[in-house]
Amino acid sequence: MKSVDEGLRWIAPIGTQTRQATVDVEVAGAIIPRGDAVAAVVASACRDEGKFAHPDEFDMFRTEVETGAFGFGSHYCTGHWFARHQIRIALEVLIEQLPQLRLPDGFVPTFVGWKFRAPTALPAVW
Repeated sequence: MKSVDEGLRWIAPIGTQTRQATVDVEVAGAIIPRGDAVAAVVASACRDEGKFAHPDEFDMFRTEVETGAFGFGSHYCTGHWFARHQIRIALEVLIEQLPQLRLPDGFVPTFVGWKFRAPTALPAVW
């Protein structure tokens, strides 16, 4: 499960979460007026150097666990448990069926997307 959680932190599948301010609020010295749109950049929060040691490195033995990949507070995804286990099961079955599965030598995936993030291509060799 740690590798799934680290993958969700390292490349957050949701890049931003947009909300609307319901009251005037001050954040880090800036005033956000009631009614203005606010975007929480989850992808950036998952790489916060103030929270994660070596945030740009994939480390499935990482001890920090709260990543923000499923949101925060009252906007925390209710399906987080299901989604994490669905990913884990899919990976277990895939590795069991294709134990030699790997990326082509030298291939580095490129991830795109502001709201939803995904690789542009993911070729495999087995």
